[in-house]
Amino acid sequence: MFKKFVLVIPILLTILYFEGFFFDEIQKISTSFFNNKVKDSRPKSIIMFDNLENYSKKYGIPKHIVYNIAYLETKYKGPYDWNYKHNLTSSVGALGPMQIMPATANFIRKYDVPEKKLLNDIEFNVETSLLLLKNLHDRYKNWELVCGYYNTGRPIINDYASFCVKNVNYKKNWKKVD
Repeated sequence: MFKKFVLVIPILLTILYFEGFFFDEIQKISTSFFNNKVKDSRPKSIIMFDNLENYSKKYGIPKHIVYNIAYLETKYKGPYDWNYKHNLTSSVGALGPMQIMPATANFIRKYDVPEKKLLNDIEFNVETSLLLLKNLHDRYKNWELVCGYYNTGRPIINDYASFCVKNVNYKKNWKKVD
C-alpha cells in the first residue's frame, strides 16, 4: 500500500504542476516577497522616479510637467537624489512628495484619506496628485491653467505654472551621480 502511495504522489504532483497550480502559487509567493521586501528597501528617490514615470504615462501627463511639479514642491532632483525627503509638510498643510492638500486628496479619492498615508506613501501621493492633474486637464484643456490651479487652487497662469510648462529640460534640475 505504501509503495503505491509513493508512486501516486509524484504522478499527482506532476499533473498539478502541468496544470499550473504550483506555478501560479510560486509566482504569487515570489511576487509578494519581491514587492514587500525589495520595493520597500529602495531609496525614496528611486521609488519616486518609478511612480512619476508610471503614473505620468498612465494618465497621459507630460513628464516635464510632473517632474517640474515634484521639483517645485519638494525639490525632487531625480532618481539619484539619495538624500531626497518625501515626507514633507508645507506651512499651509500640504503633504508628501507632491504636496497635496488633505481635502483635495479626499475629493479626488472620494473617501477620507489618512494624513499619515498621504505623507508617507509615495505611490499613493503621486497617484492622487496625478489623478488631480488629469481631472484638471480634462476640465481646462490647458497645462498652464492646470499647473496654476495645482499651485493656488484657482485656474490661473502664474510663474509656477509657466515654469512647469515651459521648462521641458527638467533633467537639468536633477542631481548628478557622484
